[in-house]
Amino acid sequence: MRIAPPPRNEVNFAMVDSPSLQFLPRQQEAQIWKLDEDPIVIPGDHLNTYLGPVDAPQFARYETLDLTIGKYSTPGSNGFATVEIFRFPDFVKAFGAYSKQKNGNLRFLDIPNESFAKAHSVHVWRGPFYVRITGAGPADTVLRLATFVADKMPPAPSKPAVFAFLPDKQRVPGSERYSADAAFGQPFLANSFQATFNVDNDLIDGIVIPAANKQAAGNILDQYKALYLHNGKLLDPIPNLGEDNFTAEDRYLGRVVAFRIDRFVVAFNGYHDRQHLLDLAASADQRILGTIRKQLVTADKQAENADNGNTSTVPAWLQNKH
Repeated sequence: MRIAPPPRNEVNFAMVDSPSLQFLPRQQEAQIWKLDEDPIVIPGDHLNTYLGPVDAPQFARYETLDLTIGKYSTPGSNGFATVEIFRFPDFVKAFGAYSKQKNGNLRFLDIPNESFAKAHSVHVWRGPFYVRITGAGPADTVLRLATFVADKMPPAPSKPAVFAFLPDKQRVPGSERYSADAAFGQPFLANSFQATFNVDNDLIDGIVIPAANKQAAGNILDQYKALYLHNGKLLDPIPNLGEDNFTAEDRYLGRVVAFRIDRFVVAFNGYHDRQHLLDLAASADQRILGTIRKQLVTADKQAENADNGNTSTVPAWLQNKH
């Protein structure tokens, strides 16, 4: 005789708690918006039940702790909105999940830390949270709802610090992204901080990958070099760029200038003028060197090194850079 399986342990999402619940407006807090039903909180290990098999793994890569959902309406004006608050362990992962939505036709807003609107949605990165609001309402009511939610959240001090290694000049405003899974379509370039540059109408993408150590960074650069070795053509390396570098071109992969300095891998990819890539790479190299020099000086001061002429703690490749 066939025995029926025991019932599955269903989770009552309306009973799950989260710090994000405090950010959802109740009663008449958000003016015309009315909360239709009790909010729900979906734990990070149950995201598939709400987001589905395609989106859930993407959010899992950024270690989403939970997702809080509130559904709203505007009585008498047919407005509706769903507020989704994704909570993360830190603001870098929250920025990453938010930045993955930076595609298509979008308009940047003035809600900090950063925000933008699409046709029927508003997206906000605020500290360790990513807020996504979908819906429609009279005038700018959806935008005001987003502002109300974000204003109650703690902001991040700034964008992730790694972006400081990429040049400021010619960087497309708001183009910064953090990808936990890939860059330039290559999984081995995961955990990369990315930005787009416009050099005389030549659009170029740049990335910085902070690897675990120098050896890991070297392995990443070797894999990237091997990709062009098998599919395209390697060009002469650039003197005095990082500790190791390569330049290459391919019909489909485009042109690239990539280098490693300390534990960081930096690459610029485009399809037009190679000199534009070289100029951006040289600028990034100097920005990283400047940061490393400051760190070494700070370390020396902390150690109270009495020998001012001792450069033994400074790598040879750093001593020779100007």
